[in-house]
Amino acid sequence: MRAAAGRRSAAAVLALLALVGCGAGGDGTPAPALTPPALGAPTAPPSGREGMLALPLSAYGSDREQNARREQAVRALTADCMHAAGWAGFTGDDALDSGGEVPDASALPAGAFGYLRAEVAAVQGFHGPTAAAPVRTPRPPASEAEGTAAQGCVKKALTAVRPADTAGSELVDALFGRSLEATGRDARVVAATRAWSACMRDAGFADTTPDGLVARYHGPGRPTAEELAAATADERCTAAGNLAGIWFAALAGYQRQLIDANQERLAAYRKSVAEQAAQLGRVVGA
Repeated sequence: MRAAAGRRSAAAVLALLALVGCGAGGDGTPAPALTPPALGAPTAPPSGREGMLALPLSAYGSDREQNARREQAVRALTADCMHAAGWAGFTGDDALDSGGEVPDASALPAGAFGYLRAEVAAVQGFHGPTAAAPVRTPRPPASEAEGTAAQGCVKKALTAVRPADTAGSELVDALFGRSLEATGRDARVVAATRAWSACMRDAGFADTTPDGLVARYHGPGRPTAEELAAATADERCTAAGNLAGIWFAALAGYQRQLIDANQERLAAYRKSVAEQAAQLGRVVGA
């Protein structure tokens, strides 16, 4: 489906397949008094995406294999729905255009800083990465009626694969948000961010913050020479003060404390995720 509504459906799938959100607290879950965790010798992960996937709370989300299975289930359920509606020629490949896989190193910056490898920053800046070509290219709907029916079937399929334990999903989001807030207040992260700001100022980029720098340049179009220079300086300054290593180590430490305070509820949520993964496997197999 290449119509606007079809693209919106694909966008909904991508949102559904996100690993974990960054929700706010205030949901009545246990809120222990977090203490600054020991950082040891923090090492920056190879990329922002890999750092996020390695976080303790990410274990309570869907991994890449589960995400792929969920998309396969959406395709299968959509095709079944279309066949039942009389569109016998519709296939799972006609259901979605989810785009190609984005390399880990090129994924958008993660964390309260622009975290990109030097070779990526020099050519991409703070713009979104270029995805690989889609493996599947859905055919345009043969008629407006088929397009409308497909949109309805995709919507039903998305509803069917939505996590059953929504409260558990919201808990993970809330805990993730609390860990981010605690990390932003951590004295060691604050100090590393100040060092980053001084380094950027020396490079000619004053009065900016790590996340503000990303917001300033990210957008449509191609990166400018100024943006590439800012991204390159950002990569160097992030590495110079080990901002990424300190940030991820602190974030992981706070998340472990929150997991310890919510073990029983998180275990139940993880069980529901595993059960749904098994169910999706049966749908795909059928």
